[in-house]
Amino acid sequence: DGSPTLYMEAWDEYYHSMHGALNEAIHVYIESGLAFWKAEHGIKKNPCTVFEMGFGTGLNALLTLEYAAANDLAILYETLEPFPLALQEVQELNFDSLQTLKNSKESLRKLHLAPWESSVQISSTFSLIKHKILLEKFIPQRQYDVIYYDAFGFRVQPEMWSEDTLRPLVNAMNPNGVLVTYSAKGSVRRALEALGLDVFRIEGPPGKREMLRAIRI
Repeated sequence: DGSPTLYMEAWDEYYHSMHGALNEAIHVYIESGLAFWKAEHGIKKNPCTVFEMGFGTGLNALLTLEYAAANDLAILYETLEPFPLALQEVQELNFDSLQTLKNSKESLRKLHLAPWESSVQISSTFSLIKHKILLEKFIPQRQYDVIYYDAFGFRVQPEMWSEDTLRPLVNAMNPNGVLVTYSAKGSVRRALEALGLDVFRIEGPPGKREMLRAIRI
């Protein structure tokens, strides 16, 4: 789709799909996660609490901010990033050169410059809390309606996809909460099922046949 991504040489891993960072983020996290949750439960609850594992470039947060504004949905967005990128690195991606994100430069700047460990009102419908911490040291302080699980892949970080690592987040999901991830790996599906979630293989983003969506009943 012409959208850029970043490459982590130490792990031989990309931050987003090489088939299109924007398409992947919209399909996996916005359409299959947030919009799916809103269609089922959004009228009954405001604000919606979203947790993201892996702030990275800020693309998922940016798309969620824009979705919140377009749908008049108040969102509290909490995200973890133990190894934050420099703002200059992110700005060099030129997300605002894409038609979908053409007016996003200032919003992306606000997301990256927001102080850590503080609740910051980025817009009238979007507040942000960023934590510079490893997931295994993070203790959730609230319940979540939607979880974007966007950790690096199983090949380079298998520990991030284990039942023990996922348990605190699953326990912090509200009833009918939704967890979405680009991964469709069998061991990940089994870990989520072992934690009591209903797990579904659904159509993946371009270049990927399947992904996972899990619901807490």
